Amino acid sequence: MRTLFSDIDTWIFDLDLTLYGPEANIMAQVRDRIALYVERYFSIGSEEAHEIRHLYWKKYGTTLGGLMTEHQVDPHGYLDFVHDVDLSLLQPAADLRDYINALPGRKIIFTNADAPYAERVLTARGLDDVFEDVFDIHRMQHVPKPSPSSYDALCGELAIDPRRALFVEDSAHNLVPAKALGMRTIWVKHEGEADSTDHEDHIDHEITDVTQWLSEIHSFERAA
Repeated sequence: MRTLFSDIDTWIFDLDLTLYGPEANIMAQVRDRIALYVERYFSIGSEEAHEIRHLYWKKYGTTLGGLMTEHQVDPHGYLDFVHDVDLSLLQPAADLRDYINALPGRKIIFTNADAPYAERVLTARGLDDVFEDVFDIHRMQHVPKPSPSSYDALCGELAIDPRRALFVEDSAHNLVPAKALGMRTIWVKHEGEADSTDHEDHIDHEITDVTQWLSEIHSFERAA
């Protein structure tokens, strides 16, 4: 905006748990689908599958990373399977759509999910045709946030000047590389998460709800 964010020309948003809240229970479904994929792939029990899911996530950043590195799993088939979740709890967000549309400059999704799933989520939220692009896990060469290489790929492919970009994200650790590049960083903190004092160096602003935050920005702009 002219007053608060006059230097920002690119608004970058994470997808899951950023453009909707945890009450929709989407990510729990995805985790269960990941474990089910592992269970079927290795013909093992559910408990062991969850252990492998978590182990690969810790070691490689995503379970997919482990499955690709150690077992040459096809990422497209895997992502189709794990993202086959019920999005019916997601409701259209007319106010959010209006606020994002009103932001001056480019609007981009930056997600560790894939583009087909992201488009489904955006459609469910009534945010289709709002964003210029969806930079997904395939375009990161399957190296997820917070790997610095993925942020470099985003900025390089889409010609983003990180010093004029703002990144909104619910995972605080994913803001570290963004801040290192010079982006303005906004952390969407959900109840029960670690306190932001652990992340002061790479978080410029802490919020709990994107719609409310954007509403405050626009209210400030109108009053300025």
